[in-house]
Amino acid sequence: MTELSKRKKEILKAVIDDFIVTANPVSSQDIKDKHLPDVSSATIRSELSALEEMGYLTQPHVSAGRVPSNIAYKLYASELMQNKPLGKDDINTIKEQFDNRLFDIEEVIKKAAKIISDITNYTSVILLKDDDIVIRNIKLVGLIENTALVIIVTNKQVLKDSFITLPDGLDENYIDTANDLLNGMFTGKNINDLGDVDGMIDGELDNFRSVFLNVLEIIKENIKHENIVTDGEYKILDYPDNDRDSARKFISTIQKKDNLNYLIKDSDDIEFSVKIGKEEAGGFDNCAVVSARYSLNGKEIGRAGVIGPVRMDYSKVYSVLNYVCKMLDKILK
Repeated sequence: MTELSKRKKEILKAVIDDFIVTANPVSSQDIKDKHLPDVSSATIRSELSALEEMGYLTQPHVSAGRVPSNIAYKLYASELMQNKPLGKDDINTIKEQFDNRLFDIEEVIKKAAKIISDITNYTSVILLKDDDIVIRNIKLVGLIENTALVIIVTNKQVLKDSFITLPDGLDENYIDTANDLLNGMFTGKNINDLGDVDGMIDGELDNFRSVFLNVLEIIKENIKHENIVTDGEYKILDYPDNDRDSARKFISTIQKKDNLNYLIKDSDDIEFSVKIGKEEAGGFDNCAVVSARYSLNGKEIGRAGVIGPVRMDYSKVYSVLNYVCKMLDKILK
């Protein structure tokens, strides 16, 4: 896309700044009165028309002012917005909340989610990754009618409420042999390193293939190495940008926390990620997602983000996420 001139960027920034606050289309007179008194109205109108032709603005009605498009918000979030430091009241609120004694990492994350949601007034989402889960032991306990209880012990938890069906016609040593083979294959391994066990089974172990695959499925489904915490799910209702059906869809999706991974995870190793509009923000047409990574001893262990209307206050969101992520890095150490 064509690089915008300095004046076009100033006018586009003025439109977005006003629209974020008012949610009303912005006119050329608004821009002149509030932002660019030294620029003629004719020049501002001409630049607005050019920005509309370039796809940065839309005009709901012929007589109405302009409204930013999704690509305008993307440019605003990455280049145009003015970074505003957090006010003293917000900083004091964050520090006071974190000053309370917190003994559990999940408690810290829940507290962080609440702080972000309370200060930004948007829905917050925090992803916590745990890459240090190691399988210590697997035990099959034979029950009746070819059924076995599966007990899986990791360095973080004991899973003992899963059952599998065993093949017919087994000899009396089958379970003992399966236990030895399972522990030989899984014990000591990080769950992130477990690939396609089916490819590791040679011909001699075909009799145990179904057991191996069933146990692997239990591990993948029940031992979570990513935890999602949300807060402020209903705050989308505070904004007029979404109709009732859109808000209902949003709330339904947010409550299915496993569906939120792709919203705040980012494949690029970047500090902040911005996803805007239906194609990027999980199918929500008028929503945006801003997320930031937080670390422990220099290693990324999760991302914190907010989901709100496209016209969210990006500058404040950036400042809050930046400050909270730094506090998380300090506290988790």
